[in-house]
Amino acid sequence: METNIPEIWAYDYILAFLYILIIYVISHAYTINKKRTDSTYKHFMLALTVKLFGGIGFLLLSVYYWKGGDTFTYYNTADGLTSLFLEDFIVAFKILFTSSDNIIWERYSFADWHHNFLSDNASFTVIKITSIINLLCFRSYVATTVIYSSLSFLGVWNMYYVFCKKYPHLKKSLVLAFFFIPSVILWGSGILKDTITIAAIGWLIYAFMNIVIFKRKRMLSLVLIIIATMSIALLKPYILYVLYPCLFIWVQSNLKSLITSNLLRYLTAPVVAITLIASSFFLSKKLSENAGKYNINKIEATLEGFQSWHTLVNETKNQSGYTLGDMDFSTTGLILKIPASINVTFFRPYLWEVRNASTLLGAFEAIVLTLYSLWLVLKFRLKLFRLIFRNKDILFLLIFALIFGVVVGISSYNFGALSRYKMPAQMFYVIALILIYDKQAKKELV
Repeated sequence: METNIPEIWAYDYILAFLYILIIYVISHAYTINKKRTDSTYKHFMLALTVKLFGGIGFLLLSVYYWKGGDTFTYYNTADGLTSLFLEDFIVAFKILFTSSDNIIWERYSFADWHHNFLSDNASFTVIKITSIINLLCFRSYVATTVIYSSLSFLGVWNMYYVFCKKYPHLKKSLVLAFFFIPSVILWGSGILKDTITIAAIGWLIYAFMNIVIFKRKRMLSLVLIIIATMSIALLKPYILYVLYPCLFIWVQSNLKSLITSNLLRYLTAPVVAITLIASSFFLSKKLSENAGKYNINKIEATLEGFQSWHTLVNETKNQSGYTLGDMDFSTTGLILKIPASINVTFFRPYLWEVRNASTLLGAFEAIVLTLYSLWLVLKFRLKLFRLIFRNKDILFLLIFALIFGVVVGISSYNFGALSRYKMPAQMFYVIALILIYDKQAKKELV
């Protein structure tokens, strides 16, 4: 089978090393003074190193262990577009701002690489981004991966930073949730859609917290919200179907807490709630209109398609599939599968379902999450619900994690795919668990 692995020479590793060295020098210069006044930055270099390690690790596994994957298709096609930049910059530049539907691909030789990726606007967006980075990296696959990892790190770091600003006593614990979940390190650092979306989610939460909680950098944050929203909408719009309603609930609860008058609070709460619900509905509708296969009206057919495809892959390529039992894609049928979907997203694969190294990694994470979740339930018992509903951040994180966990759990049917798709849910869930166990939060129960 042809895998289209990009050619990698000693030059690529040397160039990547030089890029990493430059990144470290810039990062050290940026943080050296900040560390004196803000201890959060003490974790910056370690977190960056882990992210870069994840990117290089993903590359090495893709090239020498899996010997295939979407990352090669993204890069090879992007490299063709990079080549076009060098041949005819104006034409290539125009392609960056053109939908794949409006391009006659037969005109371009690089379009021979997997035309189905070019015809899909989400994949084409990744190809466009990769082609620009690849141009700046002198057409080196390894160096391009390094830049991908670094840019993704910035989005996740800024989300971590605002959480540390709100919970300064949890810096060491939170760094584990943001940067040390093994599957997020692996799947969130290479040339993939997931690397871009996890960074965009980080920037989005950072911007919302700046505006709503800290009342700072409002214009910059508004711009970041627009860019991050557009990025996610282009790549994985279904993330926004879940994230924005949860964000609007979180915004509403934060605005409500700012009103000191009980009478005014009760009078304004319905108005704010209706406005946010209407905004959420309008946004979802607009996103859905341009979401292709992720259109809300097509969601049943899309889920059936995902199940059929991953089932075929599991049977023909001996990959690590899973089942939720007999599926009925009606509304009632999907609701009945919610418990099983949550279970498979956060607490599976079980050890006896392991077929390869990446599934073993997922099984290890599942065991840790299962034990920690059970321990918290046994420790707090009924107080757990009171703690969750008293803390607006925990409630927001858990609502998103559980709903998104259902969405990806019910649509993946393959542990390898699930480990990528569930990254936002997994990260949010672990952050929520850390906040639940927070000593300061426990004092609120007294």
